[in-house]
Amino acid sequence: MDFTSKTIFFTLTLTLTLASFLFVGNADEDIHVVNHNLQSDLTGLCQRTTNPTLCLETIRPHLLKGSITPIKALDAEVEATHEQTKRTMDFIGTSLAKSSTSKSLKDSLAICREQYQGILDTIKETKEAIANNDFTTAKLKFSAVLSYQGSCKDAFEGMEKEFFFSHDSDNLFQLGGNCLDIIADIEKAEGPKTEVVPTVSTPSTVSTFSNVIGTVS
Repeated sequence: MDFTSKTIFFTLTLTLTLASFLFVGNADEDIHVVNHNLQSDLTGLCQRTTNPTLCLETIRPHLLKGSITPIKALDAEVEATHEQTKRTMDFIGTSLAKSSTSKSLKDSLAICREQYQGILDTIKETKEAIANNDFTTAKLKFSAVLSYQGSCKDAFEGMEKEFFFSHDSDNLFQLGGNCLDIIADIEKAEGPKTEVVPTVSTPSTVSTFSNVIGTVS
């Protein structure tokens, strides 16, 4: 290879190397910007919820799985509520099975077990509504979660010291509130739905004599 060929080869290699560094640098910068924007969007979304800190803690891990939309954020928060409910039901079941548990405590726990089963059923129905983009139904369904949680809490009135899963109950309430807040955000973004009023066709007036053949005197 002569001097000219070597020079051309070296120049070409250097150019390609610099171009590759620039491409990688720009790609890293783009990824950083995208991640920053996702984090910023999530922070803004969670700031409008009942418990912003809990919202960020439960939804942020899903940033690693791609972009976060309000609907995906809602899915994540509903699932977090579902998991919290199952954990609490495990605590309740374990305590009910203990022979040392007093009758009064068992009575309260039995009420809570029924209420928390209602929460699981409601979450299932809510997920179906979300899958159908029916957020009005999702809001109505999910509102029952807070009612069920409140009924369980009321069962421990005067027995606060025995309400050993009160922290989990409060977490469930906060998660439920977050879900309802995100649903409200989605509904607001969608705008008011135009109600389609069905048109009712008015039958034309038929003359009394329309079916009479011949002249009428």
